[in-house]
Amino acid sequence: MKIGVIGGGSIGLLFTAYLSKSPHEVVLFVRREAQQQAIGTMGLTLKYGSSVYTCQPGVRLLSGADHNDIDVLIVAVKSYNIEQVMPEIGEKFSRTRSILFVQNGMQHLRVLPKLQMHSIYIGVVEHGALKESDHLISHTGLGQTKIAPYLDGHSGINWEKLSKENFPFTYQNDWYAMLSEKLHINAVINPLTAILKVTNGALLTNPYWVYLMKQLSKEACKVLNIKDHEAWKDLVTVCKNTSLNKSSMLRDIENNRKTEIDAINGFLLNSAQQKNIEVPNNRFVFQVIKGMEESMESRGNNG
Repeated sequence: MKIGVIGGGSIGLLFTAYLSKSPHEVVLFVRREAQQQAIGTMGLTLKYGSSVYTCQPGVRLLSGADHNDIDVLIVAVKSYNIEQVMPEIGEKFSRTRSILFVQNGMQHLRVLPKLQMHSIYIGVVEHGALKESDHLISHTGLGQTKIAPYLDGHSGINWEKLSKENFPFTYQNDWYAMLSEKLHINAVINPLTAILKVTNGALLTNPYWVYLMKQLSKEACKVLNIKDHEAWKDLVTVCKNTSLNKSSMLRDIENNRKTEIDAINGFLLNSAQQKNIEVPNNRFVFQVIKGMEESMESRGNNG
């Protein structure tokens, strides 16, 4: 089986490195020639604790010719880049039988019905990863990848068989329950850590921040129709288990990159409006993060 991974960021590199330990051939699809050349020359190096592993996956430019030799495709680009890669997925992977999307939030779901020729799966990645360079990825936090069928999930792919040590896959039946649980967690941790510029665990050390967490959590649970008591326990557990980690949104802000606020809290705002539910705390953090993005863009244009 030939596995393709689209995305040269932290999650794409993490998947590529671990799946390269399997007997299957792995091909990474990137946008920049510089990254293609770096991995082609030096290989892809994975660091976890004191262990270092270097592999030599295939590396192609996504803009290249047809990629119809790929059996299974994992799409690991940011949620706001999904619409950019959709035409290439539709045109160049027409024979690929299974496609897994591992984005944050739920905004990307609206474009997936365009791929009805394929078996579509949704994934939730609970690992921590830090891209140190174009060819070096650090696995900063152990977790799992949960996978659920979204459109015609009867392709015969046994995702759990792709599990490697420190990189397990677990199969779920209910994609909505899986995504809503993750969205709830992201909607609280990501914007607060990005605004306060603290690690995940630090949120639990300050009673004022815990209060904000609870307000965001209650609103998200109401919109997503999930039980707030269980959701709160899961949220606290994630904060504790990833206490030293920086959220992806905080890293984006620190590196002057666009965040996924639209796919996370923005999705909640849209859903709340449709359901006539008031979510003032989520609206506030959404506006703050959008303002931070706007400020970064202004500085970039003036620099």
